[in-house]
This record gives sequence, C-alpha cells and structure tokens, in this order.
Amino acid sequence: MKNQVLRDYLFHVVPAFIIPMGLYLFDKTLTPNNLFKIGLLFPLLMLAMKGLTVFFPPENLRERSAGRTAEYAILQGLVFAAFMVMFGGFVEPELQSSFLSALRQFAIAALLMSGFNFAMALHAQKKLRAS
Repeated sequence: MKNQVLRDYLFHVVPAFIIPMGLYLFDKTLTPNNLFKIGLLFPLLMLAMKGLTVFFPPENLRERSAGRTAEYAILQGLVFAAFMVMFGGFVEPELQSSFLSALRQFAIAALLMSGFNFAMALHAQKKLRAS
C-alpha cells in the first residue's frame, strides 16, 4: 500500500517539477509565473484522465458498447485538447493570438486524440473478446 501511494504521488508530482525545469533550461524567456502554471497542468491532466476511469472502468471494456467506447474516447480527447491549448498558450502565446487559432488547435487535438483513443480501445476490446 505504501509503495503504491508513493508511486502515485511521484507519477503526478515529478512531472510538475521536471517539465518546467526542462522548459526553463531550453527557453529562459518563459516567466516564473508561466512555468508554475505549466507545472500545475501536468498533474491536472493526469488526474483528469484518471478521473474519467471512474465512469468508464477498464474492467467493463469487454462488454462496453461502441457508443460508450466512443464517448470515453471523445472525453479523453477533450481533456487532452484542453491541456494542449492551455500548455500552448503559456509556451507559445503567439500561436494562439486569436480565438479562432486557439479553437482550431483545440479541435485538431481533440479529433486526433479521440480517434486514436477510440481505435486503441476497439483494438483492446477485440483482444479481450477473443480470449
């Protein structure tokens, strides 16, 4: 139990420090405020993705309908796209100079991630049903 708790905290907290430090080493123009916000985004992304599994537990993947599988994939894609828009806004704000450019980035990320997640879920479901 103790080791699992430690792993969970490390999984969420370590990227919150390492990623902003790495970004600072490669781009010293980022403000400390933006680096702090970027550090907060990674634990939030991981917690949001993990939180979705409450409603879509992996144990029922074998029996999950295609509609529910698509719903889960779309929600994962939306969470990831929101993360990418926020991350991109801090790192390269000029790429999101307008609402339409931020919306375009959100839509592309959501479509790509949702499609990928849906395909992977269908593949895993097929393997489960075959066994």
